[in-house]
Amino acid sequence: MGILISLFLIVIFVVLLIVLFVLGFIRSIFSFGRRTNSNNQQASQQPNPQPTNKSRAKIFDKNEGEYADFEEIK
Repeated sequence: MGILISLFLIVIFVVLLIVLFVLGFIRSIFSFGRRTNSNNQQASQQPNPQPTNKSRAKIFDKNEGEYADFEEIK
């Protein structure tokens, strides 16, 4: 009798996991229950107080990120 109860509990647990997974998937597709942050919306509607300056100096040198020659030592 104990085996049947434990098997029943395992089946219920697996079914609940599947239902939660399906509901999460549907929620992500249709965006149900997502809260929008009013601070983010207000920040995106306000003009940028400091305009970006495209004439900034480069941070990396021209040779940065290039491949270096190497020798394999045996």
